Amino acid sequence: MEQFGVLSLGSRLKRLSDFLYNEVQSVYSAESLKISSTYFPILRLLQQQASLSVVQISEHLGLSHPAVSKQVTKMMKEGLLLKVPDEQDQRRSVICLSELCREEMLKAEPVLAAIGHELTYYLGHASGSFLEQLGELEKNLLNGPYAKRVLLRLHPEKLILKECQSEEDFRAFKALNMAWLERFFKDDIYDKDRLLLNDPKSHILAQGGKVKVAYVEGQPVAAYFIMPEQAGVVELGKLAVSERFQRLGLGERLLQDAINEATAMQASRIVLESHTSLTPALSLYQKLGFTEEQVTSFSVPRANVRMVKALGA
Repeated sequence: MEQFGVLSLGSRLKRLSDFLYNEVQSVYSAESLKISSTYFPILRLLQQQASLSVVQISEHLGLSHPAVSKQVTKMMKEGLLLKVPDEQDQRRSVICLSELCREEMLKAEPVLAAIGHELTYYLGHASGSFLEQLGELEKNLLNGPYAKRVLLRLHPEKLILKECQSEEDFRAFKALNMAWLERFFKDDIYDKDRLLLNDPKSHILAQGGKVKVAYVEGQPVAAYFIMPEQAGVVELGKLAVSERFQRLGLGERLLQDAINEATAMQASRIVLESHTSLTPALSLYQKLGFTEEQVTSFSVPRANVRMVKALGA
């Protein structure tokens, strides 16, 4: 619809709204919440205002009286809302949350916080005019794993990190890293990259190393390898996180796992190569105790910084 410009604005906004309602509802269902995503504005308003008439709800939310009345009736049938006499005027009735609904809204708070973080993440990618921002939001949001990201924020244990054993695992390791290379260094992919990714059994496992891939509900989202470089030193490489699952702390979790693996291998140091343009990655390495080591050469020409962390001190 983008090609129709402002003439399709209403349809595009509705498409985005429908998508968000559906994704949020799938999160609510996964969390066993007894409320609908479409109920949120009315429920949050009553949570803040205690009790209001249908007319007042309509005025506060800028919605039509019939639309609010229909929603309120539905929620009353579900036991989420109650109609009670107005304390200020016994001739009037007002709407308030039931005890069941109060409990559900309390259970929903961490879910709503995670949903808010996700929307902030997606909105942070948008810039330019309103239509340009809308297009960027549609591109990232409508094609992204929105509900999975929210659930991963709520349940970090959904990330399953495993050693590569099957061909499927090794294909995932390659796919994640090729996507990363093509995104950041599409003109700087070398023979060493291809050797490691095409035949990790010979070039990593046979050298005493390990290849690990992280999955979320069966979907590969991140990977790395670690192997001995020289006596007491292990190399960490090919640490890649799927673009769709960034800003969820996965890089830090894999990096800490690699440090633990290196410690288990009784290494005294763990080293890695990177590039100064990868500012977030460098900040993460520094956060976990890596420091820059001055060297005159690198394993591939695109690298320009080597970092090291002492272990077991």
